[in-house]
Amino acid sequence: MMHRTRTMIISISMFLVMQLSACITTPVTVTSSNTPVHDKKIISNQGPVQGSHSAWSVFSLWMVGRPDIDLAIQDALKKKGGDALINISCYEKTGWFFFVSKHTVVVEGEAVTFEKGNPADGDEKTSKDYKAKKR
Repeated sequence: MMHRTRTMIISISMFLVMQLSACITTPVTVTSSNTPVHDKKIISNQGPVQGSHSAWSVFSLWMVGRPDIDLAIQDALKKKGGDALINISCYEKTGWFFFVSKHTVVVEGEAVTFEKGNPADGDEKTSKDYKAKKR
């Protein structure tokens, strides 16, 4: 009888450990940057940074919020104070805890800062070019 009780306790413990440690990682996307950088000059690279955003669900059906990639990018940029991310990879991690699961979008990349130009000069040049082409 004692052996049977011990076996049952060990079996239940193993089941609980497996339930608490279940997770999966799924790649979402890889891209060069989150904003066009072809006409901008990068003046500093703050190095690698990671941001994330999470949401919880019950039975993987009813989700409280949605994991948002834009919020994960904003989280990453806040950590290093850059203007944009380059060399971005994004993936989703899901972990199950009994009947509840946590869905997390993770964004990794390099935070960069652009050279700040005078916006008025750029607007005047653009409007002059537009007027010249229109004639």
